Amino acid sequence: MSPTPVRTSRAALLLGDRATAEDDGPVNPLLPAEPAAPDPFAPKLLDPASVTGTAEERLAAFEAAIDEAKETAGQTLKAARARFVVEAGTALRAIRDEDGGLYKVTHATFEEYIAARWDMDRSRAYQLIDAAPAMLVMSKIFDTAPVESQARAALPALEGHGEAAVKEIVVALRTAGEKVTAKTITETGRRLGYIPDPAPIPEEEKTADLPTEHTPQEALAIVRLEQGLAALRVAHKALRGTVVPDALAADHERGLELAKQVASLAAKIGRLTP
Repeated sequence: MSPTPVRTSRAALLLGDRATAEDDGPVNPLLPAEPAAPDPFAPKLLDPASVTGTAEERLAAFEAAIDEAKETAGQTLKAARARFVVEAGTALRAIRDEDGGLYKVTHATFEEYIAARWDMDRSRAYQLIDAAPAMLVMSKIFDTAPVESQARAALPALEGHGEAAVKEIVVALRTAGEKVTAKTITETGRRLGYIPDPAPIPEEEKTADLPTEHTPQEALAIVRLEQGLAALRVAHKALRGTVVPDALAADHERGLELAKQVASLAAKIGRLTP
């Protein structure tokens, strides 16, 4: 009869003969108790009874508590957003790519899946998928949580040259005393040769009235946004008044379907605002 195999606990691996307890067994008295992880969402209450001094000093103490709360809230929100990008983007990539597309379990296409399951359009899903690996790398570099725009800017350097290139870009910016933004990451990455220059603008998309205070790519983006706004104004004018009720009265099923599509498109446009 062969002996029963013994699992080696993580503590035993770390401490050798000092700890051989099973992972699920009793606590080893030789080991110090692991402290509970602090709850980042636990409020830090300032007891009014503990605040003493003059009225000016007490006012300053309470104002300092509010400032600290605002700072904590901002950092916590940034961290939560960064975590969402990494976790959701990684999962969406797996759903899209593994086993020929796990989304096929419930939907015919990936676009249909993300729209129905997550109320997300294709552009947003691919933004998360692309940004996730760069966000994960930058989370190791930054003292605070990075933002998604920074990760997307660093993605070409990561894909083309690896983590070391991203670290070099961030170090170069900090050494120069520059703020780390999507724009400065792109500019420094290009200067260091880690991010390629933008593709030239096709002749058919060039216009004579591009704003001169911007780069060609930035100016083109502004022009396209202005064109989109003009088109939306025309659409809004066409849909005002009793257009929707009249369409529903004429053909309820078709009118309802069209109204839903308009509402869905409006919601997608609304999500464009950073």
